[in-house]
Amino acid sequence: MVTMIRPLQRPVPLRQSVYDALIDLIVGGELPPGQHMVETDLARQLGVSRQPIREALHRMEAEGWVDLRPSQGAFVHVPTDQEVDELLDVRALLEAETARLAAADGTNPARPGQLGRLREICRDGQAAAEADDFHAEVAAIGGNAVLAELADIVGRRVQWHYRMVAPTRGHGSWAEHAEMIQAIEAGDAEQAQALARKHTERTRQAYHRPRPAAG
Repeated sequence: MVTMIRPLQRPVPLRQSVYDALIDLIVGGELPPGQHMVETDLARQLGVSRQPIREALHRMEAEGWVDLRPSQGAFVHVPTDQEVDELLDVRALLEAETARLAAADGTNPARPGQLGRLREICRDGQAAAEADDFHAEVAAIGGNAVLAELADIVGRRVQWHYRMVAPTRGHGSWAEHAEMIQAIEAGDAEQAQALARKHTERTRQAYHRPRPAAG
């Protein structure tokens, strides 16, 4: 008889926790684009040594979240218009496919509960428009785990840029989510795909619309 041994539940490595915390600060706006990220200050605020901070910053530089400048330190990256457009191009492809799959998969027994979750998120209105939970749930309904993972990675970056246009997108984004739910629930894959593309394009238009100067 072979004894089955359950694998140990390993805690999240400290460097990963620090990385996640810094990304959350950037996405949430606490560390805005151009902000100087002082290692000693971050280490004190997060209650860790400077080593995991330094490791996280190097990883974030490789991923485009941070710029490391010689003799100056780390600064939150300031995205260019071209970078935002390229990101939204990828987002449009991924979201259109996840929406198509979500509408096409009518045999999933978990589908009613997932659609209910989508409607619940959408009812949260402005909060749903700013969060990426809606798109993650659509990807889950679609059932392609790899596509969902890629959409999540891109979605986190889009959420960062979305903060810049949230005041102008709020209700419009919520209404677009509602339309997408209807298409998915109706099993209209073509319509769901088209609405997902339109959703991303409207975010692009809002991003490039002139914004009032601060102050």
